[in-house]
Amino acid sequence: MPEPSTPVFYQASALFDAQSPAMQPHAGVLVVDGTVRAVGTAGRVCPAEAQVVDLRPGVIVPGFVDAHTHITIRPGEGDQHGQLAQPPPWQTVRGVANLRAMLTSGVTTARIMTEEHDIDLYYRAAVRSGEVAGPALRVAGRGFSPPGKHGGAVNGVQGVDDLRAAVAQHAAQAVDHIKIFTTGGVSSTNTSLEESNYSAEEIAAIVTAAAEHGLTVSAHAHGGAGVDLAVAHGIHSIEHGALLTAESIEAIVAADVWIVLTSSILFHPTGIEQGDAQDPRILAKVQQARASMEQAIQTIRAQGARIALGTDSMHGLFGYEMQWLTEHGYSADEALTAATRGGADLMGKPDIGRLRPGSQADFVHLGGNPFDDIRAVYDVRAVYRHGQQVVTPEGDVRPVDTPAQEE
Repeated sequence: MPEPSTPVFYQASALFDAQSPAMQPHAGVLVVDGTVRAVGTAGRVCPAEAQVVDLRPGVIVPGFVDAHTHITIRPGEGDQHGQLAQPPPWQTVRGVANLRAMLTSGVTTARIMTEEHDIDLYYRAAVRSGEVAGPALRVAGRGFSPPGKHGGAVNGVQGVDDLRAAVAQHAAQAVDHIKIFTTGGVSSTNTSLEESNYSAEEIAAIVTAAAEHGLTVSAHAHGGAGVDLAVAHGIHSIEHGALLTAESIEAIVAADVWIVLTSSILFHPTGIEQGDAQDPRILAKVQQARASMEQAIQTIRAQGARIALGTDSMHGLFGYEMQWLTEHGYSADEALTAATRGGADLMGKPDIGRLRPGSQADFVHLGGNPFDDIRAVYDVRAVYRHGQQVVTPEGDVRPVDTPAQEE
C-alpha cells in the first residue's frame, strides 16, 4: 500500500461537525489522504508532523449537500421545460457555469433530479475524472412523467409494464436514484399541484422495480392525491411539498418519508417570479404555493419531519435555503444540519455531510459564524473536496486533482 501523505490540520476559530448541535470553539479538522482523521482542538488532535493551515478567524462547516437541483436549468430565464428541450450541446455548455456556481456557494455534493440526453450521467463522470470543476453528483437521468404532464419535457412514460422497463433501463445506466413526477408543477400552466399523474398501481410498480435494483424513488409532489398515493406506496422522499397539509405531513412522518424543501425557486425574487410570473396562471400558483408553505413549514418542524434542502437550480443560492429555514422557526444548527447531514442521510451517504473520523474531507471555510448570523453561510472563503481546495479565497475554481473512486 502507498505511504499516507502528510497530515494537514485546518485550524479554525470554531467548527460545526453536524454531529452535535453546537459549534466547537477553537477546533479544526485533521485530514489525511482526503479523509477526516480527527476533529478537535490542535492540542488534542494535531500531531507534531502535521502541516497546519490557519483559517482563523473563520469557521469550518461540512460541505453543503444540495439535495434537489438540476445541471442545465436556470429558473430566472423562464420556461424550464423549454430549457430542458434545448439541443444537448447548448445545455451542456450552460452546465459548466451552473456547476461552478454550486461549488462556489459551498455545495460539495449535489443530487440531480432530472436531465435530458443523459447529460447528468456524463457530468457525473466528468466531475469524477477531474475534467470539470463541480460538486460530486448523484444522478437520476430522465425523470418519469406521463406524456404532456409536468416533467415530461421531451418524452413521457406511463403504464405498469413501460414504467418497470424504464426503471430497468435507468438501472442499467447506473443511476443513483429514480425521480418521478406525481403532481403538476408551479412553473407549468396545464397541470394541477394536487392531481396524481400516476395511479397507485403505477407508483407501486416503480417503487418495487427500483428496489429490485437497489434504488430509491423520489417524487416531485406538492399536495393532494399525488402526495398521498406516493407516501402510501413506498416513496423515499417528497420533493417540494408546497401544498402539504397537517394530515399529509402526519402520514409522511409515520411512513418515515423525507421532505426535500426547495424554497429558493419559490420565494427568491430571481426564481419563478422572475422567469415566469408574467403568466397569470403561473403567478397564481406561485402565490398559492407560497401561502401554503408559510403555514406547512410550521407543522413540518413541529411534527419532526426529516428534511433536506435543495435549490432546484437556483445555482449559487444554497445559503438562501438555510436563511429561509431560520426565518421560519428553525435554529441555526437545525438549518445547518438539514443542509449537510440531512442531504447525506437522504442519499444513504454516511461518509459525507458531517465531519468525523473516516468521513470524506469535504468542508467549507466561512468568514463568519452562522450561529451568530445565519447570513455567514453566504461568506464562503474556500471550499474543499476530498481534502483538496477546489475554491480559493481569490475565487479560483478547480477540479479535484485526484479523482475519487466512489462518490
